[in-house]
Amino acid sequence: MTSSFNEFFEFFRTATGGCEPYPYQQRFAEADPLPHLLRAPTGAGKTATAILGWLWRWLSKKPDTPRRLVYCLPMRVLVEQSERAAKEWIKSLRLDVPIHILMGGIDTEQWFLHPEKPAVLIGTQDMLLSRALNRGYAASRFHWPIDFGLLNNDCLWVFDEPQLMGNGVSTSAQLAGLRQALGTFGPCPSVWMSATLEPDWLETIDFRGKFSAAPLELDAADYDPTLPLYKRMTAIKTLTPLGITATKDGKEAASALVK
Repeated sequence: MTSSFNEFFEFFRTATGGCEPYPYQQRFAEADPLPHLLRAPTGAGKTATAILGWLWRWLSKKPDTPRRLVYCLPMRVLVEQSERAAKEWIKSLRLDVPIHILMGGIDTEQWFLHPEKPAVLIGTQDMLLSRALNRGYAASRFHWPIDFGLLNNDCLWVFDEPQLMGNGVSTSAQLAGLRQALGTFGPCPSVWMSATLEPDWLETIDFRGKFSAAPLELDAADYDPTLPLYKRMTAIKTLTPLGITATKDGKEAASALVK
């Protein structure tokens, strides 16, 4: 599978229905090597950065681009949102890249049957990290080695909102360090995306000092007043009283929020 697009700009516009990529999204797609840490505020398009950035790199045959994207999230609602967006983008691009969901209560598709093909795996940290540790939740122990092998080789791991992952952050960093120390079949880098994550959170015994590049952050080009991101980040946020009484059981507040 190859790309018919000459530029990431054109590729991104086609995927998103005409939206132009922010400068930092283009820098991510073209980075060499990929940064381990991406700092961007909430609402700045990190999901599109990761999924479309990886897809562009794979289709453009950029060296050291893994064939699988493992998109790890701290909670179910984020998985569902990311799945919807990814399906729309891939459909708009008319690509045959399957999306598989690994989340509790969902019948896991047999994503492992075609390890030679590109794929996007989106799931919660419990389902994904347990498999990378050879202890897959909701999976037969006889299947653990298959998931373990596929998720520790030829994958780009992306951790979105890791500040909400608790011990999952250090676990993910230690796994990245072990993969670097022991070697993998095909590249297997990791990227942590957050507005608040600090590099020292990733300082585990086997990952300390192994950042491949400086963190990728938004710069003056991203906050150009003529670009949509500046308008989004500086938009007026209006707060109005809800007109309820805070009680111990919170019933009135819950009722008003549901309404």
